[in-house]
Amino acid sequence: MIFKTNSFIKYLLISTFFIIISCSKDFKKENVNLFFPKNIAKIEGSHALIIKNNIFNLKKNISSDDCESWALDLKLEKLFVDTYKQLSKKMFQNIKIFEGEINESFFKNNSHTSVLTLEKNIAYVDFKTEGNKGKFRIVLDSSFKVKGDKKEVNNNLNSKQTWEKNIFLNCNLSVGAKKATEEAFKNLISQAYSSIYESVFTVTKK
Repeated sequence: MIFKTNSFIKYLLISTFFIIISCSKDFKKENVNLFFPKNIAKIEGSHALIIKNNIFNLKKNISSDDCESWALDLKLEKLFVDTYKQLSKKMFQNIKIFEGEINESFFKNNSHTSVLTLEKNIAYVDFKTEGNKGKFRIVLDSSFKVKGDKKEVNNNLNSKQTWEKNIFLNCNLSVGAKKATEEAFKNLISQAYSSIYESVFTVTKK
């Protein structure tokens, strides 16, 4: 009897281990993709992008354990940074990217036509269950400024997206959140694209 009990426990532990590995592998496939405008015209001149430390804040409210909400890990800080890095490389003919704290001497001795500084990024993530529906909501707030020789433009962007599904019908939050987050960032990128062009034109025109 003791032998059978030990064998059952061993089998249960091994089964649990493989289930966890399987879930992890499935979840890792749900990476969020960033979508950028096509046929972007390059802005001429020498420009800079500054990404300061501690510019990201995540406000997360997961009030339900349904839909495997425990597995949700969107890596939103990386997505914000990658958005501006990749978009800048696509928009500017000559762009230098600086990460970390920048002292005032940088701006005093600045030789760039414009400097784009990422100020603050906030992501609001919410998931709850109402009746038989699992409801996910993501809101992205992003602020950056574009500084030229004598002018400066501040930009505040906002993008939001929702997703919901019946919790009894193969409801997987990591899959739904991926779709909603991709749409939210697609909208944010579209706004940033237009705002950067307008801001650079404003600070560089004479």
